[in-house]
Amino acid sequence: MNKHDASYRLLFSNPAIVRGLFQGIVRAPWQDLVDWDRLEPLPTDYISNKLRQRQGDIVWRLPRLDGRDVFLLLMIEHQSTVDFYMALRILTYLGLLYEALLARKLIKPGEPLPMVLPIVIYSGVPRWNAALNVSDLIGTIPQGLRRFLPQLQYLLVDEGALVASGKLPENNLAALLFRMEHNRGLHDVEDLIQKVYNYTKADPLVRRAFASWTRYVLLPRSLPDVDMPQINDLLEIKNMLAEHSRSWTHQWKMEGLAEGRKEGQAEMLHSLLTRKFGPLPESVPQRLENATPENLQTWSLALLEANSLDEVFGDH
Repeated sequence: MNKHDASYRLLFSNPAIVRGLFQGIVRAPWQDLVDWDRLEPLPTDYISNKLRQRQGDIVWRLPRLDGRDVFLLLMIEHQSTVDFYMALRILTYLGLLYEALLARKLIKPGEPLPMVLPIVIYSGVPRWNAALNVSDLIGTIPQGLRRFLPQLQYLLVDEGALVASGKLPENNLAALLFRMEHNRGLHDVEDLIQKVYNYTKADPLVRRAFASWTRYVLLPRSLPDVDMPQINDLLEIKNMLAEHSRSWTHQWKMEGLAEGRKEGQAEMLHSLLTRKFGPLPESVPQRLENATPENLQTWSLALLEANSLDEVFGDH
């Protein structure tokens, strides 16, 4: 596991971060039935080899007050692009998790399967628009076969959308992480680092996890041309940032300009496609939103001579 993935896993392996997700961000009536003081991670040796290969995934056991359990399957999506088939992946990993629980005798013979809540934590910039239920990935279904349609929905935590809403709680570690991930520049990050430092005085493990994530994920992305010193203290990182304010501001502006250009390209191509081919299928806007600048340029050139959408996208 590389340091990038390990940093995310370290954060979401801490109960304070997981509790933060459900206390102020994701709210549901069933949460009042959970004994949050006994929240515990499922040991890795309880997870099958196939499931363990998903290095970003973490399973938590939530004891309920009525004596039963709820399991949280956290799937942390690190990519900036949307995974169209995420619902299918969820279905696969859920089956593997149940098999692992049975194999390890965490479920007694004949006992009902415990509830598993699959959660996708998405940190990318484009808004998530993939199907939330595996049934929505399946094409046209004859009426007589509808009752055999698989049903499994996951809970999406779209960090960027939550930050943009401005409704995240202030003193919440998960919210602070999301705001750092989708920060508004150097001064915003400095302020957020100070808040994390103040909020984690009694929990050095969480503080170190944030320092590791900042060191190996946030800084390389925001200051790609700066050779970072081996600093693993939040306040030292904050002080170091002041020395690179110009580089950070430049990189932040360049990323904003690049994203703006990409959105403009996608909107223009959408207009040209509609003008030439009429109303577009629902899949086309999603495809344009998830495309790279290179994709958009290729499709724009293909549009000049294409006689169908398939020819534009090279699907023939």
